Amino acid sequence: MDVTSISPSAWIASPVLSAGTLVLLIIAVIAALARAVWLHARIAARTRELEMELTQRRKIESELEAIRAELEHRVTERTAALEARNEELSRLRLALETANQRLKRLVTIDALTGIANRRHFDRALDRELRRARREGLPLSLIFLDLDEFKRFNDTYGHARGDDVLRHVAQTLDETFRRGGDLVARYGGEEFAVILPGVDGRRAALYAERLRRRVWRLSIGYDASKVSDRVTISGGVATVTPPSTATPDELLHAADEALYRAKCLGRNRITSAATTPDAARLNIAS
Repeated sequence: MDVTSISPSAWIASPVLSAGTLVLLIIAVIAALARAVWLHARIAARTRELEMELTQRRKIESELEAIRAELEHRVTERTAALEARNEELSRLRLALETANQRLKRLVTIDALTGIANRRHFDRALDRELRRARREGLPLSLIFLDLDEFKRFNDTYGHARGDDVLRHVAQTLDETFRRGGDLVARYGGEEFAVILPGVDGRRAALYAERLRRRVWRLSIGYDASKVSDRVTISGGVATVTPPSTATPDELLHAADEALYRAKCLGRNRITSAATTPDAARLNIAS
């Protein structure tokens, strides 16, 4: 007989239960209590497991958050360090570029006049001669100096003489503005101009224009035997393909033309024509 099948009304209706029924009832109650205790224990154990898992998860999340914050802090520090390093590298690069520019200026630029120096001129003349031969173009050189400049320095002093050199150099730089032209202080009161692709006739015209511009500067020179102002004399030499003239030969030709200008009374321009084989120099006024 199944105890659970007995209805409460049957129990009430039956004031006296049989011993077997009572035992079954007690067993059923005990079984129900045991099951309830077992279920409660399982629920409690699962609850503790969930609480432990939750605690562990919170602990892990807390550790992960700490790690994330530490990583962010390190990234921020490293980024700031890299930015500072980049700024320092930029400053060093700028300083290096400035130093290189200053070094290049010291190597190639005349300190007094600000135009190219002798070293730069020598290299440029050799390069332009080779290019002229390669491209079959003429190359002209103007060689000039200030007339009686030693007497000027003796009369007015070297400081005034330096001012005159700067004025003449500026006039040179303003006169020859093409991209390939090079004006240089050759030494002392001597200047030189390289004119790639310019024939002798045009070069002589350019040199004459320069002489007139220096004349119009009207730099007073009462002690001069040439004029009442500072003047220049110049010699022009040109090589035309297939000439194989060397830089020294071209310089010599221009210097000879300058010497002729001096002999003819100064304050003038003369020209020298270089023969194709560069063996002879024909100087013509």
